[in-house]
Amino acid sequence: MLGLLRVTQKEGKEPKVEILANEHDGLKFKLTDGVDVGEDGTIYFTEATYKYNLYDFYNDILEGEPHGRFMSYNPATKKVTLLARNLYFANRVAIAPDQKFVVYCETAM
Repeated sequence: MLGLLRVTQKEGKEPKVEILANEHDGLKFKLTDGVDVGEDGTIYFTEATYKYNLYDFYNDILEGEPHGRFMSYNPATKKVTLLARNLYFANRVAIAPDQKFVVYCETAM
């Protein structure tokens, strides 16, 4: 199961996995990574690479090309917005405590 997922679990029950989004602009997510949620409910996340998946992602690092993206997801509209692209293995997201900015990381090649 690939994409931006929500996992919920009630006591004594199996976890429920829901796909919130699995593509942006026709390009399927392959390796979504860092996630943080703003006070307004906006979900910020990275996709380390849109070219490789979890089982061959190391090829992305060896290739040294920017296949990462930074995006947001609005749960009310169910819309994914591309915030940055051509990132080198984008991972990790953190929203500032005052909610004024969001940072993401790239893995150095």
